[in-house]
Amino acid sequence: MLELILATVAVIAALTLSSAFGRRRKREGLAWVEAQPENVVRLYLRAAADTDAYWLHAQMRNGKKRTIAAPWELDDTLRRLAVLGLALSADDRVALDASLARRADRRQDEGGRRARSGAFGGGAAT
Repeated sequence: MLELILATVAVIAALTLSSAFGRRRKREGLAWVEAQPENVVRLYLRAAADTDAYWLHAQMRNGKKRTIAAPWELDDTLRRLAVLGLALSADDRVALDASLARRADRRQDEGGRRARSGAFGGGAAT
């Protein structure tokens, strides 16, 4: 039993450290892009494997590539970078807009099904 507890603690610690390290690298990458926008060759999207969403990346003049925004941070990050004259290509913008439209449609469909099934407390009145 003790081995199971120790293994669980080790997995949780590894996941926590990995998450913190990734978050720090992403913040550092964004800070670098904001400090030196003239060194950015392009902004581009990379599809998330498990969802219909995208991660924002930047490619620098020295060839390095950095992740600079998670899917839930895209709008805010793109607004911040637009002030610096950085934007997605037209193709990436179309892909992002299509992804957002699909997610909005799914949410609307799910909301309609819940309302019809009474999931929002709307039971039949007698």
